[in-house]
Amino acid sequence: MKIIRKNIWRNYTENIDNVVKWSFWNDFIPYEGGVICFNTSSGAIVLFDAEEYSKYKEKPSLLPDTFAQFGIIVSGNLDEKQEWCAEYRRGKEDASFLDLTILSTQQCQFKCVYCFEGEKGNKTLTDETSAAIKSFLEKRAGTFNKLRVAWFGGEPLLEVERIRELSAFFLDFCKKHNISYYADVTTNGYALNPSKCEIFFNECNIKRYIITVDGIAAVHDKRRPLRNGAGTFDVIWNNIVTLVNIGAGVTIRVTIDKVNAGNVKELIDRIAESEIARKTGLMFVRTIDYLYTPDSVKDTIYKSEEFAPIEMELIEYAHSKGILEYATPRPCPLGGCLRKGDIVIGTKGEIYKCLDTVGEEQWITGDISGDNENSGAGWYRDWLSWEPSANATCAECKLQPLCNGGCPHNALFASKKHGTDTQCPDWKFNYKKNVQLYTQKRLQLHEYQEV
Repeated sequence: MKIIRKNIWRNYTENIDNVVKWSFWNDFIPYEGGVICFNTSSGAIVLFDAEEYSKYKEKPSLLPDTFAQFGIIVSGNLDEKQEWCAEYRRGKEDASFLDLTILSTQQCQFKCVYCFEGEKGNKTLTDETSAAIKSFLEKRAGTFNKLRVAWFGGEPLLEVERIRELSAFFLDFCKKHNISYYADVTTNGYALNPSKCEIFFNECNIKRYIITVDGIAAVHDKRRPLRNGAGTFDVIWNNIVTLVNIGAGVTIRVTIDKVNAGNVKELIDRIAESEIARKTGLMFVRTIDYLYTPDSVKDTIYKSEEFAPIEMELIEYAHSKGILEYATPRPCPLGGCLRKGDIVIGTKGEIYKCLDTVGEEQWITGDISGDNENSGAGWYRDWLSWEPSANATCAECKLQPLCNGGCPHNALFASKKHGTDTQCPDWKFNYKKNVQLYTQKRLQLHEYQEV
């Protein structure tokens, strides 16, 4: 047996009974005649050859005691599903981690061909909303120890002064109350000239940037032009270089459909041959069919299962170029988007529990000035009480500790499109292959422990 990875997400320190069993959260994945055991709760990975797996399959009690520390084997009388369900419920109630997504503006200087946000006006974060956000935090001082702020839009970085103002407050507030602070931004990257990079990175402490680039200039500029039709690739590329050089974490996000899928490798080559090679993250996502996605692009959109082999080919290609490491899925915070501390704040101070419902009044759950929850809405009660363990798709699925059941909106409301017919995350279709490739790489590097 080869221990590819020990438990990294959860520690198992309790003693186990004389009677043991395989963990329910073990997923057994074929690998070159043997079997990979991937525990989705602890993150542990163990590789068995065929003979070993045959030996231990019916007699897990013969496995070394250390496997209990990894969560691979557990006490025979332990109901892991019930245990996880209890943890999930506690996660929903946990307010010690406050996760705020703030829309600084609904404006954007781009006219992307597949924009799913629709025309929602030129609203920007008001003085009243800014003051209410500060008051919201001050009232909760001492009740949470971690604050994450995710800036979103529209194009959030159009509101430089508002972000500076609130960031200064967040930093001072967190220092005063000994709260861990983290900030990131999802941006088109166009407004990030060198001076603004310094402001956002050093002054505002925004350390991570998710920037969409849909291909090399000839491709990207057709998909993500300015409103006047001018190209944006060269400016964005230079801004990414600036960010990387000052130490920011940058993830390049490539939105893919049938129009640009065949050109993405050219972008990978460009990155691999540039000064930002191995200094940025890279992720591939499919164009999504949301409520406001233009009809003109809907025929170009891949379904989840169609996109999976395309994504996998690009992952392997980027790895071959040395700019992407193989990785396994990582767990969402317990409770996912149902957590009390997970809040989306609109420009007028309205509260949503889902970023993709912003602008739709029926999905407003309260206001940041009073934190008045829309408890009278039947959909909201259903949404808050939703649990993956009670969902037919999730009940016996071993991925619950990773995805928390995926998207509750998709599971409950057919009228709210999230780009897929199920609540399952897109990564589900490729995760076994990613575990196999991760294992393969660790073996090649001799980064494992023989047992």
